[in-house]
Amino acid sequence: MEKELIYIGSINKAFKARDILKKNGYKVAIERGINASLDEGCGYSILIVNGSAKQAKSILEQNGFKN
Repeated sequence: MEKELIYIGSINKAFKARDILKKNGYKVAIERGINASLDEGCGYSILIVNGSAKQAKSILEQNGFKN
């Protein structure tokens, strides 16, 4: 299975997202600078090591994340 990225933005949101996904059984890591070419700046992304990024995004949305 390929590793997938979810752009989060700030480091604080990335830590919160990581904790939520870990509680839901995902193996994740925080990566910096994935969207450096965007106007939003460097930002942070969550690397989904196992599982579906689509399902992970859904879990994050259910917990108040708006991406």
